[in-house]
Amino acid sequence: MHTEKIKNIFVILLGALPFVWPAIWNGYPLVYSDSNVFIYQPTPGFFNWDKPIIYGPWILLVHGWQSLWGVVVAQAILVSQLLWLTLAVFGPPSKSRFLLLCLVLAMCTGASWFVSLLMPDIFSALVVLSIFVLGFSPRLSRSLAVWICLVGALAIGVHLSHLVIAAACVVVVLLLRFSRVGVVMLPLVLALGLLVSTNYYAFNKLAVSPFGSVFMLARFAADGHVNTTLDARCHSAGWHLCAWKDRLPSDSDAFLWDSQGPVWSHPGGPVGLAPEASTLVMLATRENPLGVLASMINNTSQQLAMIKLGDTLHADSLDVTVLQSIEAHFSDAELARFKASKQWQNTLQGRVQWLNHLVAVVFWLSVVLGLYCLWRAILLRDARALALLLLVCAGVLANAFATGALSKPHYRYQTRIAWLLVIPPLILLRRKETREAS
Repeated sequence: MHTEKIKNIFVILLGALPFVWPAIWNGYPLVYSDSNVFIYQPTPGFFNWDKPIIYGPWILLVHGWQSLWGVVVAQAILVSQLLWLTLAVFGPPSKSRFLLLCLVLAMCTGASWFVSLLMPDIFSALVVLSIFVLGFSPRLSRSLAVWICLVGALAIGVHLSHLVIAAACVVVVLLLRFSRVGVVMLPLVLALGLLVSTNYYAFNKLAVSPFGSVFMLARFAADGHVNTTLDARCHSAGWHLCAWKDRLPSDSDAFLWDSQGPVWSHPGGPVGLAPEASTLVMLATRENPLGVLASMINNTSQQLAMIKLGDTLHADSLDVTVLQSIEAHFSDAELARFKASKQWQNTLQGRVQWLNHLVAVVFWLSVVLGLYCLWRAILLRDARALALLLLVCAGVLANAFATGALSKPHYRYQTRIAWLLVIPPLILLRRKETREAS
């Protein structure tokens, strides 16, 4: 038994290797301008208003101010382990089949690109996989269950949109396997506790997202739902946004991040604007609920179709963000490795366009095969197969809603989780057709 466990660990580590190929090809872990925030998060006195203070402290545990390569390796191992446990839900996993699964996902989907990216995006998919393993694994030891709960809590807590993904997955478990609801709720409860406690420590506010209303206001303004409220109430309300009511940006990103825009022109910045934003969002929703709903549906549907690599692989703004944090906290050798990367030299983005054609073909083929797997799972009353399919679909849809409807549709947001749709056909198509009672 001990020998078998060692073999399984070795296979999981072997399965992690293909997921780091984009970082190896680039010559360094992939970064984005926001990666700078997560590098700085663990430093004393640094509290950013717009991101949970969880991913940054976690990556510190694995890079230790030595090298950001540790983050990519850790993310690859977590993905590999959860894929192994997902396969194990359907019986003792074949090592060769598991390695083939990892290879296909790493080479033919966006999974490896998000494993290699110093951002919490890869954890979107891990939310779904961790809940599936906790909810439907027939043979999970107590220690392993505790570990998956912790991984799931981390995955949920690193990005606010993951709360929506987790909630959707819990609903699926509630419908399909009520007896496991308590177990799958644990990661969500732990994540909520982490978010509330870190926000209280940083901002003295007992809240999951103290300033999330600013993001919602930006989305509402871009969709045109704030103008009527401002026109009707500005004569008496005295809001900061009243000075902007005739020139509100039509793009939510411009609304949020333009240094001369409505958010940063507020004396208190986004933190100061948050109470006003909460009021405006509430009023706009109450006064035009159908219009808000229609916009949310439209933005969600747009987000669902936006699956393409490349929008985070450029070198834009890296000189004033990531470069400075590496210079400040890492060795000269690490800085040299970063500067030698294709991304820093701005030659990476143009080299991945060919991959988008492969990703698109694999994605749509998986959607078709997934529908066949769903039909067969219903026909055979295959509860575990049905659970995997529905959880993946719930996660993908919830992600589109949480990012598209509540923020703004971006290619990165949907590509980070769309690769989950490739997993069910790879696991289920060669399964023996057996009926399951539970």
